[in-house]
Amino acid sequence: GLLERPVLPPALAAPIVTYKLFLSGKSGVGKTALVATLAGTPAAPGHHETLGIEATTVYWPAKPRASGRPVIFQLDFWD
Repeated sequence: GLLERPVLPPALAAPIVTYKLFLSGKSGVGKTALVATLAGTPAAPGHHETLGIEATTVYWPAKPRASGRPVIFQLDFWD
C-alpha cells in the first residue's frame, strides 16, 4: 500500500521529497481519522483522544506536469 516505500528498478528510480505535516486543532474533529484514511488504514469506529503524538508515514507517488518525471513524496504526518 501507500505506507510502504515503493521498490523501483534502478532505471526508474525516482527522487524522494520529504514533508513533515503537523495536524493540530480541536478535539474530536477528525484529524486522526483523516490521517488513517490517507494511510489506507481503517479509522477507529468510536472517538478516543490521541495521547501525545502519533507519527504516520505515507509514500505518495506523483508525476508533476512541469517536469514529467515521477517523484515520490514521503509525507510524515504528526497528529
